[in-house]
Parts: sequence; structure tokens; C-alpha cells
Amino acid sequence: MVTTSPRRATGTRDVARGGLANLIGAGYAGVASFATTAIVTRIATPEDAGVYFAAISVLLIAVSMLELGVPVGNVYFISRYRSLGRTNALRKVLVAGSSPLLGFCAIALTLAVIFREQLGNAIFGRNVDAAGTVILILCLGAIAAIIADSTLGATRGFGVMRTTVVADKFVNPTIQLLALIVLWSVGMTGGPELIGTRVLAFAAVAGISIPWLLKLVRKSSMPSGQTFRQSWVPEASMFREYWAFAGPRSLGQIAQVAIQRVDIVLIGLWLGPAEAAVYAAATRFLIFGQLTAAAIGTAVQPRISALASRRERSQLQDLYRVSTSWVVLATWPLYLTFILEAPTLMLVFGDDYSRGAILLQLLSAAMLVATACGAVDAVLLMAGKSTWTMYNAWFALAVNLALNIWLIPQLGIVGAAVAWVAAICANNLVPLVQAKIGIGVHPFGRSSMLAMLSATTLFGVLPWLVKSAGGGPIGAVVTLVLAAVVYSLMLWRWRALIELDGLLRRRRPSSRGRGEF
Repeated sequence: MVTTSPRRATGTRDVARGGLANLIGAGYAGVASFATTAIVTRIATPEDAGVYFAAISVLLIAVSMLELGVPVGNVYFISRYRSLGRTNALRKVLVAGSSPLLGFCAIALTLAVIFREQLGNAIFGRNVDAAGTVILILCLGAIAAIIADSTLGATRGFGVMRTTVVADKFVNPTIQLLALIVLWSVGMTGGPELIGTRVLAFAAVAGISIPWLLKLVRKSSMPSGQTFRQSWVPEASMFREYWAFAGPRSLGQIAQVAIQRVDIVLIGLWLGPAEAAVYAAATRFLIFGQLTAAAIGTAVQPRISALASRRERSQLQDLYRVSTSWVVLATWPLYLTFILEAPTLMLVFGDDYSRGAILLQLLSAAMLVATACGAVDAVLLMAGKSTWTMYNAWFALAVNLALNIWLIPQLGIVGAAVAWVAAICANNLVPLVQAKIGIGVHPFGRSSMLAMLSATTLFGVLPWLVKSAGGGPIGAVVTLVLAAVVYSLMLWRWRALIELDGLLRRRRPSSRGRGEF
């Protein structure tokens, strides 16, 4: 009898390979996103920079509303059907998601174009000139972003991470950086021009992801003798199943994005674009850890869906714990460094932004809590608990909005940071309890606890002791370098425990349903 090792059953090595590629892409995207923020704050006035940050926040909130949960629906159902051998239904899944999406987006964006002046004044108030023009640009960006996200979600459902890494992690930020450099060289650094660079980047991603998805669809197996209707037209039951999952996820996604972005919009509306620019600049440091955690979460989603569909709880538990250790190992050194060195780091954006240091410290502390919970939202979601994630996200958003309304008038941008801290904690601790009670899994094990302890000691306690002893900037740099060296040696020593060895081995040919990078 042939036995299957726990690691192979869990598929951690396959996830690790996709996760490594996503981590590399996330690292580049994080650096590029940070560079984008630094360039915007340097080449534009604080007012124009604030308009840019507020408009991009509006764009991302709008995209989350218009996508209707289709990107994650594509990941869930395509990966699920592939794992169950129902490859004849994959084309129908795409139609079940895309047809209502296209109709809804066409209606919503047409209304936005018709009422652009009224909508622009309602969102931006009197702080933005040519608000109607900004709305038109945002509508173009929404179209490109929705197409890109939906097609990338489908490619991940097919088990292919390469498309997301290449298009979203590399091409996307590179196009925007190049466009910003061109605008700076010709002296066009107003708010609408800056916003246009983000739209151009989304369009480039869509242009890459669409043909890639079509290639995967053509390669997928289809029973012979099926008519076009049998291959592409979904049954009413599939529509109901798809939207019973995607509908709640859509509402949850709106809340998730709003939690991260609504405070910038409110600050710009109530305190002015300059204050919004300071707040947005401080939060940009978090992008390094956020993209890293999202990259790992994206990589584990298809595997979680497959394990959950087969009710393999012990393997799901192993995957959740190991992936949490990856998230902690990759992000805690960053967040701990941000807490200790925030005043110095904020000077990257200029002297006008130095008062954002306290914001960076507060939010980094909250992200330590969030990353310790691992990909908890992905676990609930891919286990079919999209309704739970919706309620969780809206509860966290309610906390965020209530505290923003209360604290921003009293504490300004610090009040907004406190509100976001509370929302982050609510949005991760509540799902953590649900995952344990409802599914029977949690992220805490030997590997994850070891990751937390080592990161805290080397990048938290040790640099703090040196700083307290008056080590100065040179002492801080030397300490970080030494900590990084020791950290790397520890990771190599523990590579089997945290299953990093899977990242270093040559990829074997994938079997049916296991996907590819």
C-alpha cells in the first residue's frame, strides 16, 4: 500500500513554491509602491498629493463595490471544481460570474459618468478642483481594475500564480513608476495627472491577464460531443451556488477595503488634502507587510479550498499553522523596525511629513496582532464561510467609522489612526475565534510561536536595548544588520520545521488538480 506523507497530503510544498514567487513579487511591489508614494510627495504639493491619495482611496472602494466578489468567487469555484474532477464546469463558472458583473458595472459606471459633477462634489467637497474630471478618470480606472482582478482570480483558480506575480506584482507598479517619471519630466504633477498613472497601470494588468486566462481556458479539458450551450451556459443551480458565495463576499470585500481607505477620504474632506497626504504617507510603510501577508494568503487560498471541500481538517490545520509562520517571519521584522525607527523613516517624504511618526508606530503595532492571526480570513472564506467574513468585515468597518467620526474632530489624524487600530484588531481577532470554534483550526503551533519569538528578540528587544543605551543611528544600522544575519541562519537551521525547504527544491511535474506556478 502506498502512503502519503503529511506534507505531501497538505500540499505545503506546492503552496510554498507559489508563495515564494508571490513573496518575491510582493517585495518588488512593496518597494515600488513605497517609491511611488515618495515620488508623489516630493514632486507634488501636499494639496495635490492629498487629492491623489484620496482619489485612489475612492477608486479602490468603488472597485470593491463593483466587483461583486467575482475575483474570489472565481478562485473558489474553479479550484474547487478542479479538485473534485469537474473540469467540464469551469467555463460555466466564468460565465456565471462575469455576465452579472458586466451588466452591473455598465449601469453603475454610466450613472457615475452622467452625474460626475454632483458625485465629485459630494465625495471631495470643495477641496478638489475639477472634481468631475477626477470622477471620469476614476471610472476608467474602475473598468480596468475590475477586469484585471476578475481575470487574475480565475487564473489563480486554475492553479497558475505566474500571471498574478508578473502582471500585478511587477508590471502594475512598474508602469505607474515610469508614468510618474514622465509626468515629472514634463512638469505635469497636478492631481488628475497623478491619478491617471494609476489607471494606466490597471489597464496594463488587464491587457496581460485576459489573453493568459483565454489560453488556460483553451487548455482545460472538455468532454467531447458537448455543444456550446452545454460547455458555456451555466444552469440556474450554478448561478445560485456561485452568487450565494460571491454575494456575501462582495459585501465583505467592500467593508475590508473601506476599513483601509475610508479614513483618508474623511481626513481629506474634514481636515483638507494636506493632512490626508501626511496620513497616507505614514500608512504607506505598512504596504510592505500587507503585500507580503496578502501574497502568502493568495498562494494558500486554492489549497485551502481543496482541503476544505474534501473535509481534510488535520491537513488544513497544518497548512494554516505553517503559512502563519511564513507571514510572521516575513512581516514582524518590518513592523518592529517601523515602531522603533518611525521618526527617522518618515523623513523620507520630507520635513512636512515628520509628524506622521506616531501614526506609523500605532498602526505597526496593530499589524503585529493582525499577522499573528495568519490568513484567517482566507481560511474562513475558502471553507465556504463567506457570510461570516461579511459580518466580520462590516462589524470592523462600523467600529472604524464610529471611532473616526468621534476622534478625527478631536485628535485629527491621530484619531483616525486609533480608529484603524481598533478596526484591525476587530477584523482579525473575531475571525480567529470563529476559525477555532466553527472549523476547529488555529494558527498557533511550534513553528508560528518560534517565528514570533525569534523576530521579537532580534528585531524588537535587541534594537530597543541598543537604542536605549544611546547607540545612535550607527548602532541602529549595525544592530539591524547583525540581527538579519542571525535571523537568516536561524531560518536555515529551522527550514524543515517551518517547511521552507520546499521553497528550495526543484519543482516536479504537477499532477492533475495540483496546478502550477
